Amino acid sequence: MKTSCFASVLFGAAAWVGGAWPGFAQSTVLAPSQRISSAWEFVVAPYFVGANITGESQIGRLPATDLDVDTGTILENLHFGGMIRLEALYQQKVGAMVDIAYMKLGAAKNTPLTSGGRARFGARQLIVEGMLTYRLFQNEATWVEAIAGGRYWDVSLDINATGTIAGNFVQDWGDDWLDPIIGARAMHRFNDRWSGNLRGDIGGFGLASDFSWSLQGGVGYQFNPTWSAHLQYKALSVDYDNGKSGATSFAYDTITHGPLIGVVARF
Repeated sequence: MKTSCFASVLFGAAAWVGGAWPGFAQSTVLAPSQRISSAWEFVVAPYFVGANITGESQIGRLPATDLDVDTGTILENLHFGGMIRLEALYQQKVGAMVDIAYMKLGAAKNTPLTSGGRARFGARQLIVEGMLTYRLFQNEATWVEAIAGGRYWDVSLDINATGTIAGNFVQDWGDDWLDPIIGARAMHRFNDRWSGNLRGDIGGFGLASDFSWSLQGGVGYQFNPTWSAHLQYKALSVDYDNGKSGATSFAYDTITHGPLIGVVARF
């Protein structure tokens, strides 16, 4: 049971990447004199998130396990992670955005059943979010956009135990799915430096996950027409069950929340 809990903690920690921590960098409105003279505007936005995960997961024949994972646990087991958001906007009206988030977690423990036994646990997750955007309203201080697209999840968990009574043991679990997503986002500029932004979406609708939603908001600080920094708070929920039984059974029902910080380069 300890193995099940530890593996589920690793798996649950991986599931936040993104997704994601998807949606971190929100566009800001620049005055006409500040904008680069072009029909196109591009955004490159790397970011970092400190996540907390609560909920329940179930893998293979193991029983469902409650999750309560904090930021420290994720960082302690993090092997590699990377998150970046890319956007393109044409004539301040129609655009597209892609968010790519990847994280690999891992840990090793001595097995209590035999001397010298070792168990390695790993969790990997890729979340890719692709959206089309359409600007519904814009003036010099505020804009509102409709967004629609998908959020792709690819998650896996592996256990490799050596030196146990039963010999070596290797097992992989995982699944991938694509959730359709619809939502909206908005930005308001308070002055030349400070702005506020908000985004929300819903998805899944039983086509992949049973239901998924996300909500985030925060503030941004504009250093110059190109560079800005952003601080936000995000909550992401997903309820997924592949409907299978036995070794291929997989379910993940969590809410992940935490602060996000990042920089934005606009060209």
